[in-house]
Amino acid sequence: MPEDIRSLLSRVCDLVRARIDARRLADAKRRQADMFALRPSDYLPILFARPVAEATDLPNFDWAERFHDPDKSLYMQLKDDVLPRVAGGGDFVPAVRADTGVINCMTIFGAGYDVPAHTRPIITRYVPKEALAAFEVPADISGLGTLPRVVEHSGHHCATLRQGGLWDAVRLNHCDQQGPWDIAAQSRGHDIFMDLYDDPAFVHMLMKKCVKLYVAVSRLCKTFDPSPIAVGYWMSNGQVRMCGDSDILISAEQHREFAAPYAQEALRAMGGGWFHYCGGMPGFKRREGLHLHEIYAGIDGLRGLNWTTAGDWVGEMRRLRGLGLCNAGTLPRGQGEPLTDYFRRALSPYTERTGFIFDNPELRPDEFDAAIDTWRRVQDEVYR
Repeated sequence: MPEDIRSLLSRVCDLVRARIDARRLADAKRRQADMFALRPSDYLPILFARPVAEATDLPNFDWAERFHDPDKSLYMQLKDDVLPRVAGGGDFVPAVRADTGVINCMTIFGAGYDVPAHTRPIITRYVPKEALAAFEVPADISGLGTLPRVVEHSGHHCATLRQGGLWDAVRLNHCDQQGPWDIAAQSRGHDIFMDLYDDPAFVHMLMKKCVKLYVAVSRLCKTFDPSPIAVGYWMSNGQVRMCGDSDILISAEQHREFAAPYAQEALRAMGGGWFHYCGGMPGFKRREGLHLHEIYAGIDGLRGLNWTTAGDWVGEMRRLRGLGLCNAGTLPRGQGEPLTDYFRRALSPYTERTGFIFDNPELRPDEFDAAIDTWRRVQDEVYR
């Protein structure tokens, strides 16, 4: 007879708890905070996952099941993300969240959505311009759109982690709020790109509302856990992530006028944070988003950047360091590149031990055991 979800959740909590190292976690928090503050640390952090044999035969639940059942959502996050990354033994800071997809702020405006089995929830119906213009952000947004689901999952995760003896080590992130421009683009749809030319006043009005939504959702999530964790990263001088998957679709000039000022306003309200955008895959030499990196560097309160596109990865890492941004991300590995050479190349843009969190390096299974010691040994050789 298959195990019930509560039994499965208890098992995976036990597996995580057995691998928590309080000293390692304290070092990870300190090192990550140093990186975002651009101050030198003892070692540049490294984060990676490794399989856990005891979890390989545990069952999976699809995205629709997770959305409707917080037990299944927490179980899958612990099993597929927290457990293997804790087992990696590096500088990962464990956390979970109300994993309800990127749609949360848009549904407050009234955007329609679907909850498919194969992926996180998606927007299926945009909001008419007239409805966006008439909408006023209320003081309490907890009953709108998907927020009741966010509240349910957040409360559940906090209580379950406490009951499982994990709260001191595994904390709660905020849900996906995206960022002001992405909220606007996913609420209005493709027409917003015409609005930039036809009705810029409307776009500015909408962006102000998107800032209010971003801040309101962020603050709601922080009522469950105010600790300065944002999606596996720890920063003492900021505590939110902002996503701009739609930012890379507009020009630098448009971004300076319609996106950057509102991102800055939202980050300032939350004490700072870091920024992520999707758009490419390592090794494919796609360059979407690179035209915005200097603008991101000028946004007050933005501490770091996680990005996925570059023609010259090492060159862009060096440029980000010069711009004063922490680079929280990976580096594609060359075919047949020895591990020591790979690590030396990753360190080459940095003249001291700051400004870089090496997240998800490309490692072979036979390199897991030696990866951390090798990473730190290479640093000791480079930074004599």
